Amino acid sequence: MAAFAVADRAASARALRHGEMSLRTAAEMDAIERAGAAVAAALDAATAAVRAGTTTAELDRAARAALEAAGAEPTFVGYPNPNGGPAFPAAACVSVANEAVHGIPGARTLRAGELVKIDVGARVDGWCADAAVSVVVPGAERAEADAFVAAAWETLHAGIARMQPGCAWSDVAFAMQRMAFERGHGLVDGWHGHGIGRAAHEAPQAPSLVTPGLRERRDFTLLPGMVLAVEPILVMGARGTVDASGNATHVPVEVASDGWTVRAADGLVVAHVEHTVAVTRHGPRILTRRAGARAAADLVPNDGGCSRTG
Repeated sequence: MAAFAVADRAASARALRHGEMSLRTAAEMDAIERAGAAVAAALDAATAAVRAGTTTAELDRAARAALEAAGAEPTFVGYPNPNGGPAFPAAACVSVANEAVHGIPGARTLRAGELVKIDVGARVDGWCADAAVSVVVPGAERAEADAFVAAAWETLHAGIARMQPGCAWSDVAFAMQRMAFERGHGLVDGWHGHGIGRAAHEAPQAPSLVTPGLRERRDFTLLPGMVLAVEPILVMGARGTVDASGNATHVPVEVASDGWTVRAADGLVVAHVEHTVAVTRHGPRILTRRAGARAAADLVPNDGGCSRTG
């Protein structure tokens, strides 16, 4: 679940710096990975249920059953609304078509060719993990949608590859925005990746593109022991751009009347992918790895360092 942006106040900026973020031991990373395995099982179960005619509530039930079978607590159920509205009611966020994140599962029926985003969080023995996938509903021509989903995963893994100790988060964000923009797509801002551990959302915010707010107030240095949920949100064909200062444009979104669902304009298509990732002395370690999924290695090789031109 993407963390909502925090207003740029002095106290919030201090809280988002890595000095106030917990650093996890190897044993604690292993514990988070156990929660990550439950998340991966829930995503697999929900993905297997995606077909034309299925309701989004059925996907939630599949995810919830898998979490229960794994002995995991769903962290999204009852999650407080940051704007004071009703708490989130489901184990999975299920967002369809132009919906970006935080879709509430219900009676909506999936149609062939639609792009469905499934986001699941879990707690096991007090430790949390969070991940998301984007799935094309079978039964229609899907080459363009499949290519878009592949671009979303490439964007995520371009960022993960830069999660080396000593790199700035802005270097990670730059790698993701460059990949998305080179593929002809835009990115959403305002709903971010985030720290994760004992709580589902912890400091710092971890955005997927470079903005003045990140560069000037919210950047941080990656240290061994940091664990972050990394989650770019791409908009098909939106063609983001970068100005002379290196700051990126973003695609505007709005929160629906239900107080949760974040959506782009009608007619746009959005993809959301996410992993929980630990920074180790040897590089990034994916803690929500799914068997047979893209980039299945525990450790992502170093892509050449932190340079934005590398």
